[in-house]
Amino acid sequence: MQSNTLEQFSKRGFAIVPDFLTPEEVDMFAKEAQTLVNFCYEQGDIVTQWGCVIEPLNCDFVDSTQEAKTSRHAFLNLRAQISSRKLAQCVMDKFGSCARELLKHEGDESVVLLNDQYIVKPPHTDATFDWHQDELYFTPEQRKHRMVSIWVPLCDISSDNGPMLIDPYPGPEHTDKRPLDTPICATMSAGSALLMDGRVRHCSTANKSGQFRIAYMPQFSLGAIASKNGLAALAVPID
Repeated sequence: MQSNTLEQFSKRGFAIVPDFLTPEEVDMFAKEAQTLVNFCYEQGDIVTQWGCVIEPLNCDFVDSTQEAKTSRHAFLNLRAQISSRKLAQCVMDKFGSCARELLKHEGDESVVLLNDQYIVKPPHTDATFDWHQDELYFTPEQRKHRMVSIWVPLCDISSDNGPMLIDPYPGPEHTDKRPLDTPICATMSAGSALLMDGRVRHCSTANKSGQFRIAYMPQFSLGAIASKNGLAALAVPID
């Protein structure tokens, strides 16, 4: 990863990497997403029942196991059943290597896959995500490790089809519901990557277009996120 990308991520809590995925990889993820969207629509509405979020291992498309949540080998084998092993390895290797650089992996803590998900906004829907910080989805007890999100749209993103808005000043002191400064609208081409620190404030707007807006967004953390009650999410080592 280029040094200026890492510098911007460190200072502003986010960075955009053009052409993170190749066109072939974009097509690979888009085909898997369409398979899962079709399956989930058979169970209920994507917006009202699924909340616009489809987790491949938690949507009943395959029978998940506890081992697949903590073992790279088991995760790859189960994830490959949905589409291909090539896609599963891309999640762990290409996305995982990016996360390792962002998290500045040092010491004994290992980088783990925390979440594996598609964000789906059907055409002409009012579904939005309000301003939030991803790390606040976890309790204070669980927030012991840094986390990053890698948001990759599988179609071109304009101001009309539900772009991300970024408040580029991360920090726990941002507790109000509105950004402190004019937010950055992340219009991006398919396959580009929006890298976000778990503390950076962001939201997304409604999809006013006539096409689905689908993004793939794995999340990674520097160590498993857990409490005395057990794991709060996936904890699959990338290595």
